[in-house]
Amino acid sequence: MRYLFFFVHPSKFHVFRNTIYGLINKGHSVDILITSKDVLENLVKAEGWSYTNIFPEGRKIEGLSPLLSSGVNFLRTLYRLFKFVRKRKHDLYITDDLLVYFSKFKKTPSIVFTDDDLSITKQFALVLAPATYILAPEITDLAKYNKKKIAFDGYKELAYLHPDEFTPDRSVVDKLIAPPKDFFVIRLVSLRAYHDVGMKGLSNNEVSKLISILQKHGRVFISSERKLPEELEHFRLNIEPAQILHFLAFAKLFIGDSQTMSSEASVLGTFSLRCNDFCGKINVMDEKERYGLMKSYLPSEFKQLLLDVEEILQSGDHKDIIRKRKEKMLSEKINLTKFMIKLFEELPLKHPNSDKVRSEGSC
Repeated sequence: MRYLFFFVHPSKFHVFRNTIYGLINKGHSVDILITSKDVLENLVKAEGWSYTNIFPEGRKIEGLSPLLSSGVNFLRTLYRLFKFVRKRKHDLYITDDLLVYFSKFKKTPSIVFTDDDLSITKQFALVLAPATYILAPEITDLAKYNKKKIAFDGYKELAYLHPDEFTPDRSVVDKLIAPPKDFFVIRLVSLRAYHDVGMKGLSNNEVSKLISILQKHGRVFISSERKLPEELEHFRLNIEPAQILHFLAFAKLFIGDSQTMSSEASVLGTFSLRCNDFCGKINVMDEKERYGLMKSYLPSEFKQLLLDVEEILQSGDHKDIIRKRKEKMLSEKINLTKFMIKLFEELPLKHPNSDKVRSEGSC
Protein backbone atom coordinates (compact mmCIF):
# COMPACT_ATOMS: atom_id res chain seq x y z
CA MET A 1 0.00 0.00 0.00
CA ARG A 2 0.99 3.61 -0.49
CA TYR A 3 0.63 5.88 2.54
CA LEU A 4 0.98 9.65 2.82
CA PHE A 5 1.69 11.08 6.29
CA PHE A 6 1.33 14.82 6.87
CA PHE A 7 2.03 15.97 10.42
CA VAL A 8 2.79 19.46 11.64
CA HIS A 9 3.91 19.11 15.26
CA PRO A 10 6.84 17.29 16.92
CA SER A 11 4.42 15.36 19.14
CA LYS A 12 2.89 13.69 16.06
CA PHE A 13 6.34 12.72 14.80
CA HIS A 14 6.71 10.68 17.98
CA VAL A 15 3.20 9.25 17.60
CA PHE A 16 3.80 8.04 14.03
CA ARG A 17 7.55 7.27 14.08
CA ASN A 18 7.43 3.57 14.95
CA THR A 19 4.33 3.03 12.81
CA ILE A 20 6.14 4.46 9.78
CA TYR A 21 9.05 2.10 10.39
CA GLY A 22 6.63 -0.80 10.84
CA LEU A 23 4.87 -0.08 7.54
CA ILE A 24 8.16 0.33 5.65
CA ASN A 25 9.51 -2.92 7.11
CA LYS A 26 6.38 -4.70 5.88
CA GLY A 27 7.05 -3.54 2.33
CA HIS A 28 4.65 -0.60 2.09
CA SER A 29 5.49 2.75 0.49
CA VAL A 30 5.46 5.80 2.77
CA ASP A 31 5.62 9.48 1.78
CA ILE A 32 6.10 12.11 4.47
CA LEU A 33 5.08 15.78 4.45
CA ILE A 34 5.88 18.23 7.25
CA THR A 35 6.08 21.93 8.03
CA SER A 36 8.79 23.72 9.99
CA LYS A 37 7.55 23.72 13.59
CA ASP A 38 9.91 23.84 16.57
CA VAL A 39 12.27 20.83 16.25
CA LEU A 40 10.06 18.81 13.89
CA GLU A 41 12.34 18.90 10.85
CA ASN A 42 15.40 18.05 12.95
CA LEU A 43 13.60 14.99 14.31
CA VAL A 44 12.54 13.78 10.86
CA LYS A 45 15.95 14.48 9.34
CA ALA A 46 17.67 12.51 12.10
CA GLU A 47 15.75 9.38 11.02
CA GLY A 48 17.23 9.56 7.53
CA TRP A 49 13.76 9.52 5.96
CA SER A 50 12.98 11.02 2.58
CA TYR A 51 10.48 13.83 3.22
CA THR A 52 9.09 17.07 1.84
CA ASN A 53 8.79 20.23 3.93
CA ILE A 54 6.00 22.27 2.34
CA PHE A 55 6.65 25.19 4.70
CA PRO A 56 10.44 25.40 5.15
CA GLU A 57 9.98 28.99 6.34
CA GLY A 58 7.37 27.90 8.89
CA ARG A 59 3.72 28.94 9.06
CA LYS A 60 4.13 31.63 11.71
CA ILE A 61 3.27 35.04 10.25
CA GLU A 62 4.78 37.89 12.24
CA GLY A 63 2.46 40.78 12.97
CA LEU A 64 -0.76 38.78 12.68
CA SER A 65 -2.89 37.49 15.52
CA PRO A 66 -3.05 33.68 15.91
CA LEU A 67 -6.64 33.61 14.60
CA LEU A 68 -5.95 35.74 11.52
CA SER A 69 -2.73 33.84 10.88
CA SER A 70 -4.69 30.57 11.00
CA GLY A 71 -7.07 31.84 8.30
CA VAL A 72 -4.27 32.87 5.97
CA ASN A 73 -2.39 29.62 6.56
CA PHE A 74 -5.52 27.60 5.80
CA LEU A 75 -5.40 28.80 2.20
CA ARG A 76 -1.60 28.66 1.91
CA THR A 77 -1.51 25.10 3.20
CA LEU A 78 -4.25 23.87 0.86
CA TYR A 79 -2.42 25.31 -2.12
CA ARG A 80 0.91 23.70 -1.24
CA LEU A 81 -0.73 20.36 -0.46
CA PHE A 82 -2.54 20.48 -3.81
CA LYS A 83 0.75 20.93 -5.64
CA PHE A 84 2.11 17.81 -3.93
CA VAL A 85 -0.85 15.41 -4.21
CA ARG A 86 -2.32 16.31 -7.59
CA LYS A 87 -0.07 13.94 -9.59
CA ARG A 88 0.49 11.31 -6.91
CA LYS A 89 -1.58 8.29 -5.95
CA HIS A 90 -1.94 7.03 -2.37
CA ASP A 91 -4.15 4.47 -0.66
CA LEU A 92 -4.50 6.32 2.65
CA TYR A 93 -3.84 9.81 4.05
CA ILE A 94 -2.78 9.97 7.72
CA THR A 95 -2.65 13.44 9.21
CA ASP A 96 -3.44 15.95 11.94
CA ASP A 97 -3.97 18.79 9.49
CA LEU A 98 -5.59 19.88 6.21
CA LEU A 99 -4.60 16.94 4.01
CA VAL A 100 -8.11 15.57 4.66
CA TYR A 101 -9.52 18.13 2.21
CA PHE A 102 -8.12 16.16 -0.71
CA SER A 103 -9.79 12.85 0.17
CA LYS A 104 -12.75 13.31 -2.17
CA PHE A 105 -10.73 15.02 -4.88
CA LYS A 106 -8.20 12.16 -4.94
CA LYS A 107 -10.68 9.41 -3.95
CA THR A 108 -8.35 8.54 -1.06
CA PRO A 109 -9.64 7.80 2.47
CA SER A 110 -8.16 9.92 5.24
CA ILE A 111 -7.64 9.35 8.92
CA VAL A 112 -7.09 12.18 11.38
CA PHE A 113 -5.35 11.57 14.70
CA THR A 114 -6.37 13.61 17.73
CA ASP A 115 -6.62 13.25 21.48
CA ASP A 116 -8.17 16.66 22.14
CA ASP A 117 -11.81 17.00 23.11
CA LEU A 118 -13.68 19.10 20.58
CA SER A 119 -14.88 21.43 23.34
CA ILE A 120 -11.27 22.56 23.79
CA THR A 121 -10.22 22.80 20.15
CA LYS A 122 -13.46 23.86 18.47
CA GLN A 123 -11.64 25.19 15.39
CA PHE A 124 -10.31 21.68 14.76
CA ALA A 125 -13.76 20.84 13.44
CA LEU A 126 -12.41 22.25 10.15
CA VAL A 127 -10.17 19.17 10.01
CA LEU A 128 -12.56 16.64 11.51
CA ALA A 129 -15.49 17.47 9.22
CA PRO A 130 -13.96 16.29 5.90
CA ALA A 131 -12.04 13.35 7.44
CA THR A 132 -13.08 9.82 6.53
CA TYR A 133 -12.08 8.45 9.93
CA ILE A 134 -10.86 9.94 13.21
CA LEU A 135 -8.46 7.95 15.38
CA ALA A 136 -8.81 9.01 19.01
CA PRO A 137 -8.71 7.62 22.55
CA GLU A 138 -11.93 6.03 23.76
CA ILE A 139 -12.29 8.75 26.37
CA THR A 140 -11.88 11.67 23.94
CA ASP A 141 -15.18 13.42 23.21
CA LEU A 142 -15.55 14.59 19.61
CA ALA A 143 -19.24 15.51 19.96
CA LYS A 144 -21.03 15.06 16.62
CA TYR A 145 -17.86 13.61 15.08
CA ASN A 146 -17.82 10.64 17.45
CA LYS A 147 -19.65 8.74 14.69
CA LYS A 148 -16.43 8.85 12.65
CA LYS A 149 -14.20 7.83 15.55
CA ILE A 150 -12.11 4.69 15.62
CA ALA A 151 -11.60 4.45 19.36
CA PHE A 152 -8.64 2.90 21.15
CA ASP A 153 -8.13 2.36 24.85
CA GLY A 154 -4.91 4.24 25.46
CA TYR A 155 -3.00 7.47 24.95
CA LYS A 156 -0.99 8.92 22.08
CA GLU A 157 2.16 8.64 24.20
CA LEU A 158 1.80 4.85 24.23
CA ALA A 159 2.65 4.82 20.51
CA TYR A 160 6.27 5.62 21.44
CA LEU A 161 6.58 5.24 25.22
CA HIS A 162 4.97 1.84 25.70
CA PRO A 163 7.62 -0.51 27.18
CA ASP A 164 7.57 -2.51 23.93
CA GLU A 165 8.61 0.62 22.04
CA PHE A 166 10.93 2.54 24.38
CA THR A 167 13.50 1.77 27.07
CA PRO A 168 14.82 4.76 29.06
CA ASP A 169 18.62 4.97 29.11
CA ARG A 170 20.17 6.43 32.25
CA SER A 171 23.55 6.84 30.52
CA VAL A 172 22.01 9.58 28.34
CA VAL A 173 21.27 11.55 31.50
CA ASP A 174 24.55 10.77 33.24
CA LYS A 175 26.54 12.37 30.41
CA LEU A 176 25.14 15.71 31.54
CA ILE A 177 24.72 15.03 35.24
CA ALA A 178 27.90 13.66 36.75
CA PRO A 179 28.05 12.25 39.32
CA PRO A 180 24.46 10.90 39.15
CA LYS A 181 22.12 12.92 41.37
CA ASP A 182 18.46 13.81 41.67
CA PHE A 183 17.13 16.35 39.18
CA PHE A 184 13.88 18.03 38.20
CA VAL A 185 12.48 19.10 34.82
CA ILE A 186 10.38 22.23 34.30
CA ARG A 187 8.68 22.62 30.91
CA LEU A 188 7.43 25.97 29.62
CA VAL A 189 5.50 26.41 26.38
CA SER A 190 4.70 29.53 24.40
CA LEU A 191 0.88 29.07 24.37
CA ARG A 192 0.70 30.69 20.93
CA ALA A 193 -1.38 28.09 19.06
CA TYR A 194 -4.88 29.07 17.91
CA HIS A 195 -6.49 27.01 20.69
CA ASP A 196 -4.22 28.65 23.30
CA VAL A 197 -5.58 32.17 22.81
CA GLY A 198 -6.26 33.69 26.22
CA MET A 199 -4.76 30.74 28.08
CA LYS A 200 -2.13 31.13 30.81
CA GLY A 201 0.54 28.88 32.25
CA LEU A 202 3.53 29.44 34.52
CA SER A 203 5.04 32.92 34.75
CA ASN A 204 8.78 33.56 35.05
CA ASN A 205 8.27 34.75 38.62
CA GLU A 206 6.48 31.51 39.51
CA VAL A 207 9.26 29.47 37.90
CA SER A 208 11.79 31.29 40.08
CA LYS A 209 9.79 30.37 43.19
CA LEU A 210 9.73 26.73 42.09
CA ILE A 211 13.48 26.70 41.51
CA SER A 212 14.17 28.13 44.96
CA ILE A 213 12.43 25.07 46.44
CA LEU A 214 13.63 22.40 44.02
CA GLN A 215 17.33 23.23 43.91
CA LYS A 216 17.66 22.37 47.61
CA HIS A 217 16.98 18.76 46.59
CA GLY A 218 18.81 18.42 43.27
CA ARG A 219 19.55 20.04 39.95
CA VAL A 220 16.87 21.92 38.03
CA PHE A 221 16.54 21.94 34.25
CA ILE A 222 14.17 24.05 32.16
CA SER A 223 12.93 22.95 28.76
CA SER A 224 11.39 26.04 27.21
CA GLU A 225 9.76 27.09 23.94
CA ARG A 226 9.81 30.70 25.01
CA LYS A 227 12.59 33.17 25.64
CA LEU A 228 13.79 33.13 29.24
CA PRO A 229 15.08 36.03 31.34
CA GLU A 230 18.79 36.03 32.10
CA GLU A 231 18.33 34.71 35.64
CA LEU A 232 16.56 31.60 34.29
CA GLU A 233 18.46 31.05 31.05
CA HIS A 234 21.34 29.18 32.70
CA PHE A 235 18.86 26.50 33.84
CA ARG A 236 17.94 25.75 30.20
CA LEU A 237 18.35 22.09 29.22
CA ASN A 238 20.52 22.06 26.09
CA ILE A 239 20.21 18.58 24.62
CA GLU A 240 19.18 16.91 21.37
CA PRO A 241 15.36 16.80 21.02
CA ALA A 242 15.25 12.99 21.10
CA GLN A 243 17.06 12.91 24.46
CA ILE A 244 14.33 14.67 26.44
CA LEU A 245 12.34 11.46 26.92
CA HIS A 246 15.23 9.88 28.84
CA PHE A 247 15.41 12.95 31.10
CA LEU A 248 11.68 12.80 31.76
CA ALA A 249 11.90 9.12 32.70
CA PHE A 250 14.61 9.63 35.35
CA ALA A 251 13.54 13.02 36.73
CA LYS A 252 12.49 13.04 40.37
CA LEU A 253 9.55 15.30 39.49
CA PHE A 254 8.14 17.09 36.44
CA ILE A 255 6.43 20.49 36.57
CA GLY A 256 5.16 22.42 33.57
CA ASP A 257 2.43 24.14 31.58
CA SER A 258 2.73 21.76 28.63
CA GLN A 259 0.04 19.17 27.88
CA THR A 260 2.25 16.82 25.86
CA MET A 261 5.32 16.73 28.08
CA SER A 262 3.18 16.45 31.22
CA SER A 263 1.58 13.38 29.68
CA GLU A 264 4.92 11.92 28.58
CA ALA A 265 6.40 12.27 32.06
CA SER A 266 3.36 10.65 33.67
CA VAL A 267 3.29 7.56 31.43
CA LEU A 268 7.04 7.16 31.97
CA GLY A 269 6.46 6.95 35.72
CA THR A 270 7.50 10.46 36.75
CA PHE A 271 4.88 12.32 38.74
CA SER A 272 3.72 15.34 36.75
CA LEU A 273 2.38 18.64 38.08
CA ARG A 274 0.67 20.62 35.32
CA CYS A 275 -0.35 24.26 35.71
CA ASN A 276 -2.42 26.02 33.03
CA ASP A 277 -5.93 27.12 32.15
CA PHE A 278 -6.73 23.73 30.57
CA CYS A 279 -6.93 22.15 34.02
CA GLY A 280 -10.03 19.95 34.31
CA LYS A 281 -11.01 20.40 30.66
CA ILE A 282 -9.24 17.54 28.82
CA ASN A 283 -10.51 13.99 29.29
CA VAL A 284 -7.24 12.14 28.63
CA MET A 285 -5.43 14.33 31.18
CA ASP A 286 -8.19 13.86 33.74
CA GLU A 287 -7.92 10.08 33.33
CA LYS A 288 -4.18 10.18 34.02
CA GLU A 289 -5.02 12.07 37.19
CA ARG A 290 -7.41 9.29 38.19
CA TYR A 291 -4.53 6.83 37.79
CA GLY A 292 -2.55 9.04 40.20
CA LEU A 293 0.15 9.80 37.62
CA MET A 294 -0.30 13.57 37.56
CA LYS A 295 -2.02 16.48 39.22
CA SER A 296 -3.32 19.61 37.52
CA TYR A 297 -3.72 23.18 38.74
CA LEU A 298 -5.22 26.37 37.43
CA PRO A 299 -2.78 29.34 37.41
CA SER A 300 -4.78 30.78 40.31
CA GLU A 301 -3.90 27.64 42.33
CA PHE A 302 -0.13 28.11 42.09
CA LYS A 303 0.27 28.48 45.87
CA GLN A 304 -1.26 25.03 46.33
CA LEU A 305 1.15 23.67 43.71
CA LEU A 306 4.08 25.02 45.78
CA LEU A 307 2.71 23.37 48.93
CA ASP A 308 2.31 20.06 47.11
CA VAL A 309 5.85 20.23 45.73
CA GLU A 310 7.24 20.69 49.24
CA GLU A 311 5.12 17.82 50.55
CA ILE A 312 6.30 15.50 47.76
CA LEU A 313 9.95 16.38 48.35
CA GLN A 314 9.60 15.65 52.07
CA SER A 315 7.82 12.34 51.53
CA GLY A 316 10.91 10.40 50.48
CA ASP A 317 11.14 8.30 47.34
CA HIS A 318 7.72 8.58 45.73
CA LYS A 319 8.99 7.12 42.45
CA ASP A 320 8.17 3.58 43.58
CA ILE A 321 4.56 4.55 44.27
CA ILE A 322 4.22 6.19 40.86
CA ARG A 323 5.89 3.21 39.18
CA LYS A 324 3.22 0.87 40.57
CA ARG A 325 0.48 3.21 39.36
CA LYS A 326 2.12 3.28 35.92
CA GLU A 327 2.15 -0.53 35.76
CA LYS A 328 -1.57 -0.59 36.54
CA MET A 329 -2.24 1.90 33.76
CA LEU A 330 -0.13 -0.08 31.27
CA SER A 331 -1.98 -3.29 32.11
CA GLU A 332 -5.23 -1.64 31.01
CA LYS A 333 -3.99 0.19 27.88
CA ILE A 334 -2.80 -0.86 24.42
CA ASN A 335 0.40 -0.48 22.44
CA LEU A 336 -0.83 2.16 20.01
CA THR A 337 1.84 1.52 17.39
CA LYS A 338 0.81 -2.13 16.95
CA PHE A 339 -2.80 -1.00 16.78
CA MET A 340 -2.09 1.60 14.07
CA ILE A 341 -0.06 -0.70 11.85
CA LYS A 342 -2.86 -3.27 11.87
CA LEU A 343 -5.51 -0.60 11.37
CA PHE A 344 -3.80 1.18 8.48
CA GLU A 345 -3.35 -2.10 6.62
CA GLU A 346 -7.09 -2.86 6.99
CA LEU A 347 -8.47 0.52 5.92
CA PRO A 348 -10.77 1.45 4.30
CA LEU A 349 -13.52 -0.03 6.45
CA LYS A 350 -17.20 -0.08 5.64
CA HIS A 351 -17.90 1.79 8.87
CA PRO A 352 -15.44 3.54 11.22
CA ASN A 353 -17.02 2.00 14.33
CA SER A 354 -16.54 -1.55 13.05
CA ASP A 355 -16.35 -4.16 15.82
CA LYS A 356 -13.48 -5.71 13.87
CA VAL A 357 -11.30 -2.70 14.62
CA ARG A 358 -12.33 -2.40 18.24
CA SER A 359 -11.98 -6.04 19.23
CA GLU A 360 -9.16 -7.46 17.10
CA GLY A 361 -7.23 -4.21 16.91
CA SER A 362 -7.15 -3.60 20.63
CA CYS A 363 -5.78 -7.00 21.63
